[in-house]
Amino acid sequence: MIRRLLTAAAGAAAVLTALATAPATAAPATVALPRACNTSAVAAALHTTDAVHLRAGRSRQSRSVMVLPKNTDFYAECWGVSGKDWWAYGKVMSGSATGRRGWVHIDYVANGYRHAAW
Repeated sequence: MIRRLLTAAAGAAAVLTALATAPATAAPATVALPRACNTSAVAAALHTTDAVHLRAGRSRQSRSVMVLPKNTDFYAECWGVSGKDWWAYGKVMSGSATGRRGWVHIDYVANGYRHAAW
């Protein structure tokens, strides 16, 4: 009985040693947020409440990358203020634009995802 306990303890110690000395795996690459992110607000899961332009910058004059349809999931990574307007920068999480990044005006988004496919 004692021999089995000692063998098990030695095995556990070997596993812990291997884990402690294993090379660390690289962290996933993080996307640099634009300098226009000028607030420290928390990231949020959102959805569009109407069709909205996904823009290259945080203003209505910025180039429209595409129009997101109503109920498109959008993950806001940071927030920016331009004049009196609030904008969310992030990643499209549903629909044909999945993976695209840009700015949306906060008048056209609400809390929570509509499509929880993952």
